[in-house]
Amino acid sequence: MRLLRARVTGFQSFDDSEVVRFDGGINLIVGPNNVGKSAFLRALQPSLSDDRHRTPAEWRDEALPVPVVSLRIEVSGSEIRGAVLENASCIIPAPSGTLIGPVEYVQSFLDQPLSKIDVQHRPDFEFTAPYPSHGRFVAGSGQPMAARLTSNNGTLELSPHINREDTLPNTVFHLWKTRMFYFSAERFSIGQTATAHTERLDQNASNLAAVLATLAGDRGDLFDKLVSHLREMFPTVGNLSTRILPGNPNMTEIRVWPTPARQNVKLSFPLTQSGTGVAQTVALLVAIMTVEHAVIVIDEINSFLHPAAVKALLRILQTDYAQHQYVISTHAPEVVGFSNPSTVHLVKRDGYNSTITSLNPAEVGTFRDVASHLGVSMADVFAADRVIWVEGETEETLFPYLYREVVGVVPRGTIFTTVAATGDFGAKRRDRQMVYDAYSRLSVAVATIPVKVIFGFDTETLSDLEKEGMVRDSRGRLRFLPRRHLECYFLDPVAIASRISAKDPASVTNSDDIASRIIALGNSPSFSIAGVEPDFKNKSWLSKVNAAKLLSNLFTDVSESRIEYDKTLDGIEIVKFMLANDTTSLQCLVSYVQSLVEAVTTE
Repeated sequence: MRLLRARVTGFQSFDDSEVVRFDGGINLIVGPNNVGKSAFLRALQPSLSDDRHRTPAEWRDEALPVPVVSLRIEVSGSEIRGAVLENASCIIPAPSGTLIGPVEYVQSFLDQPLSKIDVQHRPDFEFTAPYPSHGRFVAGSGQPMAARLTSNNGTLELSPHINREDTLPNTVFHLWKTRMFYFSAERFSIGQTATAHTERLDQNASNLAAVLATLAGDRGDLFDKLVSHLREMFPTVGNLSTRILPGNPNMTEIRVWPTPARQNVKLSFPLTQSGTGVAQTVALLVAIMTVEHAVIVIDEINSFLHPAAVKALLRILQTDYAQHQYVISTHAPEVVGFSNPSTVHLVKRDGYNSTITSLNPAEVGTFRDVASHLGVSMADVFAADRVIWVEGETEETLFPYLYREVVGVVPRGTIFTTVAATGDFGAKRRDRQMVYDAYSRLSVAVATIPVKVIFGFDTETLSDLEKEGMVRDSRGRLRFLPRRHLECYFLDPVAIASRISAKDPASVTNSDDIASRIIALGNSPSFSIAGVEPDFKNKSWLSKVNAAKLLSNLFTDVSESRIEYDKTLDGIEIVKFMLANDTTSLQCLVSYVQSLVEAVTTE
């Protein structure tokens, strides 16, 4: 069984999701928190709740349409036969006026390897579909024909059925209930179960302990493989076991052992006392290891698993259990980067309505590769409508702070995020080609993501002519800081003296001393600029001096190496001091930040 497409209308935050298509392997539903990822996955459950889409224009239940989830599900003839053996009977329509009878027609239908069934799901109802549900002929005015499949002592029997009935959607619904598993981010209370012999996990995993006990007794190799997967994901899990609960023979409980050895049950712990991720993962592994060709839906996989455990699980799913289909929601970059998805769908929300945009996985893969190389945050891109790429963590933190303090609230859906924390952008020297190559790679990669982008880079030692050419080639999306780099705006002796004294009280200094030291350093061979005299009022010097290196030397010298300059922490504190005492000294920097915001919001 496989889900081919889904459309959610009138449910929770979705007025209409439009058609969302899925493929085999891993299908990702991505987006930030509270946009509708979980709502969309909840709509796929067999137990659809009557939670109607509301807006300020209409919120009363009696005036709202009932939620409808339209699904296209691919099933095989053998799966239909198996469902009939479990679920008593099935009536499948056949066309009238053909040379073959309904039994032969339905037999031929069941012999097909795969069939696509379009169904609709409403709250408190099983699947429904227009007649005929398999869509293999157009209903005519002749005598309705069908064949009934029944289970007789473990064998299937087909017989003619002269009636306009079609219970194939009910059979598909039975398959959906037994082969679709939904794992939410909520903690499962599944450590104890009524004692029973059963190999099949319930859809809500409520019988997990009984299934594990059956596997341990009947399929020891499979149970041992399950334990090996857990050890791979969780270094703190050494083994599993089940036992009849002391004093209550009608209950079975799951025990978790911290070591492979199981010497004494008192050295183990109930599953209920283990982390949420362990219980969720045990249930998930049991589902995929005991059911063939299932649809596994996992909501916010990163919310109950550590990133290392997520990667281990994704590796297991892709290598050992690739026959299943997975629909996984996430906002974590490690999931996007490690899952090799067959489809990627971006969920966004505007007010009361959620929408879904399908992305090209190959192009998302290109962005993933660029993100890995340049240190770009994929999570940030998926979370915003407008992205301002900046040099590093200091700019990512400081720029929105400056905007809020001086200009106002940052426009909704606009974020500042780091272009790179490692790699080429960590180099001390920058040339035109290095910056342009990075810009080009990001431009191509993010073009596939439905966001507006702008790039704010340091000038470094680029000439005005070089910057003009790069801005022109970028079609205006590349903006350069007016000065060499951010530290050029931090050369305020009073603010620096305050910061050094706060960070290292043993450093006895004042603003005049700091000013003298900065000018002295500016005149030294390491910082001298031909034809430019060091002067706090000289804009040319402030724009060209290597202020980052100067501040590093200054902090070390003044404190006699007791402290070092930290660009992010010290830079932010210096700016806070400057804002509190004189906002005009930072007006040039504020204007630059404001230009970035205006550029991305009016692009």
